[in-house]
Amino acid sequence: AESNVAQHFPDYAYNHPLMTPQNKIYSDSTISRFIREIDDNDRVDFLNSWNATHDKNEKIYVSYDSTNKNCKAGDIEMAEYGHPKNDVGAPIINYSIAYDMTNEKPLLYESYPGSIVDVSQLKYMLEKIRGYGYEKIGFILDRGYFSKANIQFMDSCDYDFVMMVKGRASFVHSLIMEHMGEFESKRACSIKAYRTYGMTVKAKLYADDDTDRYFHVYYKAKKQASERARLEADLDRMEAEMDKIKGREYKLPKRYEHYFKLTYHKDKFYGYEEREDVI
Repeated sequence: AESNVAQHFPDYAYNHPLMTPQNKIYSDSTISRFIREIDDNDRVDFLNSWNATHDKNEKIYVSYDSTNKNCKAGDIEMAEYGHPKNDVGAPIINYSIAYDMTNEKPLLYESYPGSIVDVSQLKYMLEKIRGYGYEKIGFILDRGYFSKANIQFMDSCDYDFVMMVKGRASFVHSLIMEHMGEFESKRACSIKAYRTYGMTVKAKLYADDDTDRYFHVYYKAKKQASERARLEADLDRMEAEMDKIKGREYKLPKRYEHYFKLTYHKDKFYGYEEREDVI
């Protein structure tokens, strides 16, 4: 219920299982003192010991993701201007975690400067995982890590992976358009648990790819309907706005030009026509 997670530990402890001797509940001041006393060497030693307990011969799937935190705390070397998810004009710190989905426990975490983008950080995390001795690994990755270099590096490590790809990428778009209409209503392609339809396509990711990849293409009727409804509402709103300003001196934003052919005469707005092919 509080914004500072370093506080109110006793309240948390009453309702959650503890790993302390005799389930002892420590005070906030004890927790804060403990955190202040930890240095970088302690963190490295802990992660080494933590990962040493894991069976390295067991196949695991690692879910890896990162986020960034806006930082206004002053002169912190790691806080740099980068590419935040929520840009408030402040420097940021990047933070990532690798999570074993099979056994449902975190494996490692890392923080890194705000100017480093997700796509370039993945290689260092993979090397760190390999350094802990994990070999039979599959990775589940968000589209922020999609790059040719990352995929080639995972191939060189002989790691399996499932990665969301960027739908606007040209090869993804062409793949979708090529198979549109083949599976969207076929019951054999229904994934009932998610009320989604899907199919798997075998193709090369890049022209110089050494191996074929499996691409999973999905379609969700509910999502299409909601996106279409949003578009229709957006178009209605723009039309209502344009009807109000007819005959007046007014320059509409570029976004309007994407959906409508706009007519001006001596800086006055006179009318519009839908770009049917775009819509």
